[in-house]
Amino acid sequence: MTKTYTLAFKLPVEELDREHRHYVVEATEAERAQLVERFDIVALNSLSAEVDAWDGGDERFHLKGHLKADLVQRCITTLADVPEKIDSSFELMLVDAATADRMDAEEAYLDPAVPDYDAIEGNEIGLGEIVAQTLAISMNPYPRAEGAELEASSGGKVSVNEPELKRPNPFAVLEKLRDES
Repeated sequence: MTKTYTLAFKLPVEELDREHRHYVVEATEAERAQLVERFDIVALNSLSAEVDAWDGGDERFHLKGHLKADLVQRCITTLADVPEKIDSSFELMLVDAATADRMDAEEAYLDPAVPDYDAIEGNEIGLGEIVAQTLAISMNPYPRAEGAELEASSGGKVSVNEPELKRPNPFAVLEKLRDES
């Protein structure tokens, strides 16, 4: 039987070796309430993740997991409740701060072959915090209730419900001058 950990769980790196270790993280009711406030959402009914962790050598620690969440956000147009279920996988490589800085300088984050990475601080991996942050980046950034649309304002220049207004080309005057010369 696999032991279940809370979001407060910090994984000591000395526990990791080349073999994958399996961890189950599940947010308690109190932790879910804290995340509701932290992420400014309506409700977080459940949050859990299964994570495999291992030492990849060269002070690189790998996490591969699957997150599930059931939450409610506010619609960006009507403020109505918008339920959302998240069921997504994630991968993360944790490296020392110097390696993370070097990878940033080399723009490794642009390479699709390089997994997401972050600097590890100390000798513990905040597995629960990684689950919480993964939830944050997995949520719909613009939740919208079914059928909700933005209203076109009379004085606004941008509307998502109307076709783009035909505006004069600012370079048309230059084009005309070029043609006259």
